[in-house]
Amino acid sequence: MASKPNVVHVYSCFATGTEPVITLIEVSISPGIPTFSVIGLCDSSIRESQGRLRSAFKSAGFTMPKGHITIGISPAYMRKTGSGFDLAMALGILFASGQLYLPPGARIYAEGELTLGGELKGTPGSCIRLKTVRDMDFDYKIIPDNETSSAGIAGFMGQGISCLKELSDIFDGNHYSEKKFSYNLSEPDEKFIDISMLKGQEKTKRALLISAAGFHNILLMGSPGSGKTMAGTILEGILPKLSENELSDVYSLAELVDGCASDIDCKRPVRIIGPGVTVGKLMGNQVSLLPGELALANHGILFADELPLYKTEVIDFLRKPLEERKINLLRRGNLFTYDCNFIFVGTGNPCRCGMLYEKGNKCRCTGPDIKRYLSKINGPFLERIDIFSEMRTIDGGDMASIYTGKDAGESAGYREIVERCWDTQHYRYGGGYLNGTFPEGDIRDSMRIPSKVLSLAAEMAEKGFFSARGFTRILRVARTIADINGEADVAESDVAEAVALRVRRL
Repeated sequence: MASKPNVVHVYSCFATGTEPVITLIEVSISPGIPTFSVIGLCDSSIRESQGRLRSAFKSAGFTMPKGHITIGISPAYMRKTGSGFDLAMALGILFASGQLYLPPGARIYAEGELTLGGELKGTPGSCIRLKTVRDMDFDYKIIPDNETSSAGIAGFMGQGISCLKELSDIFDGNHYSEKKFSYNLSEPDEKFIDISMLKGQEKTKRALLISAAGFHNILLMGSPGSGKTMAGTILEGILPKLSENELSDVYSLAELVDGCASDIDCKRPVRIIGPGVTVGKLMGNQVSLLPGELALANHGILFADELPLYKTEVIDFLRKPLEERKINLLRRGNLFTYDCNFIFVGTGNPCRCGMLYEKGNKCRCTGPDIKRYLSKINGPFLERIDIFSEMRTIDGGDMASIYTGKDAGESAGYREIVERCWDTQHYRYGGGYLNGTFPEGDIRDSMRIPSKVLSLAAEMAEKGFFSARGFTRILRVARTIADINGEADVAESDVAEAVALRVRRL
């Protein structure tokens, strides 16, 4: 039996939203009537740990010590939630009661929830926590076995255990073995709709390529059945796989909602919303700080189908995230920020009957009807869209060629172009920026836009009644077109095409 220290220190961590906080757990056992107190602004899931610890100790061959057990979790002024402190509290009690040997001066990090049978389980948000802990100076880092995928993504080094019994081997048997964790990276499901299926829509195919190559927001308006909804899946198929840093960001947020996953793929997230979506669903939960659809689409696609049918408050709410690529949640006076750097893909019919763009005056909607139908897609929202494309019903010849198999696999060629453009832009800007995400400022020199071309763009913007924001977005799209064409500097023809993609028939 080891000697009993007066107060034992064990470290753990909790996350408020995506902001991790290292906590110090202090355990003191003093003589007296058996009591169990947890202090430090802890919620019921932490205060109820006594029952889990008592049963887990018995199952693992330990005993709950007699006397007054006091556990303090600091910083005491911050509210704490979750059951991830169980393992750290258990270690503190076992050290303080002399049931485990505490190496002198050792700094110990532990996290995980205990079951009544003494098994150890991971808790949501582990990737966020472990990314913070990985570079800290701890002598022991102990986590649940089922958090090893999160640990691998986070670059964390430590030891995973499955139950409380294994603590005896680590501290009494001196069998602590720190290792770098790995994770199973499965190949993404390549069941994308190939872009060759988008027959008779050459402008839209070009628009999708430009959107992917520069990470530009795009709006597709057209007749029913023209392939607008299909475009979201097509765009997903021409985007490159997630990088390691992007995978870490995406998995960290997904884990908060869905928990830990053993198999992970590097496919970019695609979040699909419809007319029934609410601001709360997009924003996230301001009480639990769980991310909403905007944050979960980070590094991927947010696909908004049937945009004219959305509520006005939803359209207005989207304006700020589309501009700043961030979403803020306010909780108890504290501001929490989530990245939402995605490609926005909006689709919709141009009028109630949907036939406005069709040849032969097939549309039977009146001018006021059309104006009323499109009124929710207001000008300030449209200012945040980089590319517009109209889609019409295709003719019989194009219909017949949909299932012939000709040009199948065309998306792979598009993806190669996009990957090359991304490499060019990452090299040009640094910091992982693309043309559509590069910060506001003097983009003329950064994007290599000659004075002559800039003057032409300004002249065309003036004739098209574009705002300053619209003018800037024209330059960004023109830079992407130049990258697709392999040009070092933006040319006048690139600006002309960008302006053509900016003109909208709404």
